Amino acid sequence: MKKYVIIGVAAYILETVSTLYIATVSDRSIAMIFFAFIGPFIGLPFAGYMVESKSWPERFKMAFACSIGYSLGAITIYVGNL
Repeated sequence: MKKYVIIGVAAYILETVSTLYIATVSDRSIAMIFFAFIGPFIGLPFAGYMVESKSWPERFKMAFACSIGYSLGAITIYVGNL
C-alpha cells in the first residue's frame, strides 16, 4: 500500500511541476533550468517500483495510482489557475 501512495504522490508532484515547467518555458524564464533539473529526480519512484513489479495486477495498481496522482495534479493546476 505504501508504494502506491508514494507513486501517486510522485505523479501528483510530477504533473504539477511539469505544468509549471511549461509555463516557465513559455515565459522564457530562467526558472525553466530548475524545473528541467529536478524532473528526473521526481520520476525516481516510478522507475524503482515499476522495475521491481513482477505481476500484471501489481502493474495495474501502480498505473491506477499514477492516474490518480496525475488527475489530482491537473485538478490542482486547473483550480489554482497556475
